[in-house]
Amino acid sequence: MNKWINNNNISKVLALAVSILLWSMVHLNDVTPTPTAKIDSRIIDNVKVQAFGLDEKKYILSAMDTDQVQLEVKGKKSDLLSMYSEDYKVRLDLSKAIVGTSTLPLSVDVPSGIEVVNVQPPTVTVNIEKRDTSSFPVSIVTSGEPAAGYQMGSITMEPATVSVTLPESDLKRVDKIQGSVSIDGEDATIKEKRVKLTALDKQGKEIEGAVIEPSTISVVVPITPPYKEVPIELHYSGQLPDGLVISKAQPSITTVKLYGSQDALAGIKSYNDVDVDLGQIKEAGTMVLPVDLTPPQGFEKIEPSSMEVEITTVSNSQRVIDDIPITISGAGSDVQAAIKSPASGTMSLKLSGAPGLLNSLTKDDIQLIASVGNLKPGTHQVNLQVVLPRYVSRVDQGNALTATIEIKDNAAATSTQPESKPEDNNKGTTDNSNKGTGGNSGSETDSTNVDETDNNGTAGDTTPPEGQEPQTDTGSP
Repeated sequence: MNKWINNNNISKVLALAVSILLWSMVHLNDVTPTPTAKIDSRIIDNVKVQAFGLDEKKYILSAMDTDQVQLEVKGKKSDLLSMYSEDYKVRLDLSKAIVGTSTLPLSVDVPSGIEVVNVQPPTVTVNIEKRDTSSFPVSIVTSGEPAAGYQMGSITMEPATVSVTLPESDLKRVDKIQGSVSIDGEDATIKEKRVKLTALDKQGKEIEGAVIEPSTISVVVPITPPYKEVPIELHYSGQLPDGLVISKAQPSITTVKLYGSQDALAGIKSYNDVDVDLGQIKEAGTMVLPVDLTPPQGFEKIEPSSMEVEITTVSNSQRVIDDIPITISGAGSDVQAAIKSPASGTMSLKLSGAPGLLNSLTKDDIQLIASVGNLKPGTHQVNLQVVLPRYVSRVDQGNALTATIEIKDNAAATSTQPESKPEDNNKGTTDNSNKGTGGNSGSETDSTNVDETDNNGTAGDTTPPEGQEPQTDTGSP
C-alpha cells in the first residue's frame, strides 16, 4: 500500500481523475437553451380575386361587387418577408353559380408555413348573365379623300355579315358592326385583308366585351379615275333571213360605265358602239347574241367589257294605217305655212313588222313631218320625215313621201287671205315650236329632210328595209 502511495505515476493518475470529476460537477448544468421561433403577422392589401369554373361559352360574369380583398396572415417573420403579394391567391368558384345575382364565398391559397388569419370581405356578390349570339351586317367607313381626279367606287367586303356574342342586355344595344379604312391620297384600289371590327351602340360608342366572329374581314375599296354611267344604244349589222322581223330585243344591261378625263366624260351622253350582228340569226325564234364592248376613242376603260342581247324574231306581217296627219315643223313666227297637197293633210302608210306590234299601232303612234325652216315664201315640194315605232318599217320606203307646202309672209297673208274656218289641228297645221318628235314615248327625229326616221333614239338613222331592223334600242319595244 505504501508502495503505491509512494509511486509518482499512481499519484498523477489520481490527480487527473479528481480534476475530471471536479470539471464535470462544475459544467453539469451549463446547457445552452434552444432559441424559440418568433411568430409575426402581416396585412396584404389589394389581392386580386381570381374567378374560375364558369362556362364562358354559355355565360358571362357581368358584375362583381369587388375584385380585390385584404388578407391578414401570420407566420415566421422570415417567411413573411420572403413572400410577395402575388404568392397569395384568392379564388372565386363560379362552377355552381346560377344566372342572376349570387353571393359566393372566397377561398385563399397561401404559401407553406403561412396561415390565413382574416379575409376582408370573405364573400363576393356576382351577377351571371346568359350569353346570346346574333348576326349583323358589316359597315365600312372611310376617312380622307382619294388623290386629285380620282373617286371611290362601291366597297365590297368578305364576309359581309358577322356574328356577335354578348350578354342578352348588351346585345340589344348593338346598332352596327363597323370597320374603318383610310383612302387619303390613294390613286389605286385598296385591298385590306385585315380590317378590325367594332360593335357600336346608337351613340357610336364601343360596346365593351363584344365577341365578334370573325373579328377582321377583307375589304376592297375601288379607287378609280372619273367615270360616267351612260345608257347604251343598240345598232344592228347584217341581214335577217327574208320574211323575218324583230319583235323584241332585250339587252342584258342598259347602261355602261366609261372611264376617262373630265372633258371626255362631259361630251358623251350615250354609248352607241353596241353592234348586234343579225346575220347570226337563221330562223324565227329567240336567240341570245354576245356583244363585245370597247371604250370609245379618248376613254380609258369601259365596264362591263361584254354583254348579251336576246333577240326575238317572227314572220313578217303587213298593215295599212290610214289618216296619218302631216305636221309642219320649223316655220318662223313671221310666216304662215299650209299644206296644199294632199288636200286632206293626211296620208296612208303600208307598214311591215311583227304582227303583235302592227296590231297595236294607231295613227297617233306615227308622225309625218314636213320641215320648212329653211324655205322662203312660195310653194314647195317637201320630203316628209316618217317617224315609226321600233322594229316597224315602211313597205315602200324606197319611194319618198312628199307634200306640197305653201309659205306666205304674215303681212301678205293678212291682206289677201279671206276669213275661213279654222283647220283641223291635225291636218296641215303649222308647228312653230319645231318639236319634230313622235307621238309615242321615247322617240326622236332629226331636223333634216330625210325620207324616214325610225323610233330608235338615234337622230338621222333611216328605217331599214324588210329583214333589217332599226339600229338603236334601249330595251324591249
